[in-house]
Amino acid sequence: MGVDKVSTEQTVHTSGPAALPSSFEQIDRLLRFPTVSETSNLDLIEYIEEQFERHSIPTHRTYSDDGERANLFATVPAADGRTSGGVVLSGHTDVVPVEGQPWDTDPFVPTIRDGKLYARGGADMKSFIGVALWLLPRVVEQELSDPIHFAFTYDEELGCLGAPRMIEEFVERGVRPQYAIVGEPTLMNIVVAHKAPQRGRLTFRGVPKHSSLAPLGINAVRHAGEFIHFFNGLVDDLRDNGPRKEGFNITYTTGGVNFAQGGSAYNIVADRCVLEYDFRIVPGIDPDDLAERIREYLRTTVEPALEQEIDRVRSFGGADEKALGKVGVDFELLAQVPALNTDADAPIVKFAEELGAVLDGGGESPYVSYGTEGGQYFAAGIPAIVCGPGSIAQAHTENEWVELSQIEACERFMIEILKKSKA
Repeated sequence: MGVDKVSTEQTVHTSGPAALPSSFEQIDRLLRFPTVSETSNLDLIEYIEEQFERHSIPTHRTYSDDGERANLFATVPAADGRTSGGVVLSGHTDVVPVEGQPWDTDPFVPTIRDGKLYARGGADMKSFIGVALWLLPRVVEQELSDPIHFAFTYDEELGCLGAPRMIEEFVERGVRPQYAIVGEPTLMNIVVAHKAPQRGRLTFRGVPKHSSLAPLGINAVRHAGEFIHFFNGLVDDLRDNGPRKEGFNITYTTGGVNFAQGGSAYNIVADRCVLEYDFRIVPGIDPDDLAERIREYLRTTVEPALEQEIDRVRSFGGADEKALGKVGVDFELLAQVPALNTDADAPIVKFAEELGAVLDGGGESPYVSYGTEGGQYFAAGIPAIVCGPGSIAQAHTENEWVELSQIEACERFMIEILKKSKA
């Protein structure tokens, strides 16, 4: 199925008629857009934009560098015309890929079975977006004491790449919501804190040679392996000596080099090796400090070691200077998401509890190890929580599903937001 196509098949019902949530029409429509990360979401954004245009609500787009993906932000102002304050309902439009997963049904044709909705994005997190769009006509019918904002982002699954541009744009326009609710799946429980994800890539470049002439080459895999040893030691030190945050199921910072690709054959000195690492950093540690520790290791250990290798190869005579000139290591910080660290007694938590959400009510823990755009609102000075329908346990899985009862609970939650925002 092409990424710019929307399925027109009927929703599949496999276990008899089910009472569908009031917001189902919107959710069903959104789930048919196969907006996998790094592919265009513009058709979906255009559809959402049309919902606001029907009510003469202006929208604001911000784009990815290539212009193929966009965020969308809209504000229904207060009765006095004010656009600052109020709550922003925030969700990401992208979903993870389905390739390689043994789905029982078409992942982009919603299927209802046994009180559950199956589709890619059902839990993570188009159900929340669909409920927000279902709420929109009800919002515009009311006189509001406080504005209600709607935020839809791109490429969250790649490291929350879209939201910073959107936040920067609306803050520059003088719009500053009082609260942000990010609708990731939490079983409608309140999440107040999450770790700070950091994702990086290192590319080691060596010199290839037949393995029988190994001293005349420079093995990129060897130096990548030494970096892995360093990284594991750094992670162990953070576990043993770093700060801890009580409430998380894993109270310390974790990390790993989880991707490695290098070399071309067993009998060729590897001239290239690419590593990608992942940190999940507890509040209290500056992620920039960890990135700088990596850069320092490259400057003080890896680069001098590579220079020694270059000198060794030259000592044999007849060195290929062009090949030696390419030897080195590159470090790219691919994504870094701020931690969310809202106090459990903060006004936004009390606000959400008054709407019917619960803190540590047997659903999602208030402290989670995954990252969300909530950390980016928090870093921008906008108090944030995470609260949405479905379970994170279903996110990214084959046959992803959300219970219809969870969608209905989200509808009730949204209606309470509207009640509190009415003049």
